Amino acid sequence: MAKVNSANIQELVAASKRYVDSQVKAANTNRNAYLTPTEAKTLSADLRDNFAASQFKTAWGSVKASDVSREFVVMMEAWANAADKNGDGRLSRTEAKSMPKSLQDNVTNYLASLEREVQGSGEYTTRNTSPAGRVQEHLDAFGASAISYEQAFAKGLEAVATDEYGLSMFVREFGGPDGQGLTDPAAIKAEVKKLLKEGSMELIAVDDDIPNGSSNADNWIFSVRTDGQGDHGVWAIVDRKTGEVSVDNFN
Repeated sequence: MAKVNSANIQELVAASKRYVDSQVKAANTNRNAYLTPTEAKTLSADLRDNFAASQFKTAWGSVKASDVSREFVVMMEAWANAADKNGDGRLSRTEAKSMPKSLQDNVTNYLASLEREVQGSGEYTTRNTSPAGRVQEHLDAFGASAISYEQAFAKGLEAVATDEYGLSMFVREFGGPDGQGLTDPAAIKAEVKKLLKEGSMELIAVDDDIPNGSSNADNWIFSVRTDGQGDHGVWAIVDRKTGEVSVDNFN
């Protein structure tokens, strides 16, 4: 399993909100406004310490369910940004050590979840963020294909890394310090590998379209998200029958 040593702070905060909202909803069995100490015992271990440290406890130890969620997300965002000493918008394992212990375990567990998503092809790795059930939705809609989803993901990843319209294009244009482009092939390759490792690829939904009009029925289409492509969308398009790959980008 590839080691993930940092996380995009915006993604961390968004994931934290989804996580705590789901946990609080499940724990609040009587569906009233408050989460009691007894109900809080059913929270995951990395949230029980946040409940215990809450500043919104009533005299009887309960906390408004909405306050549990809101406080956790606000604290995660504030402390993660404060810990981001180099200002790159990412929180590293080292930086996270300056956060309260009640948040450090949440960051550690989030990084572990990212590690479980990592997939690779050749020299390149990225996070596979295709939602559970997405592949089956495609199979139900379009049937089995000669090129499997797993094969397509690997082909798409290689293409995004090496195609002239993939990430290397952005790195050549403005991927270096102060937004200056890189010219050295080794430096370009290293930056592309870094962007993909910290970024993600996701199979688009059955009903989604991309600007060039490529068909989901004919192709496995993956949306690429990295910190190096600015506002441009980037897609890897893999023919379901032949495995032929193309990469497209659009602003």
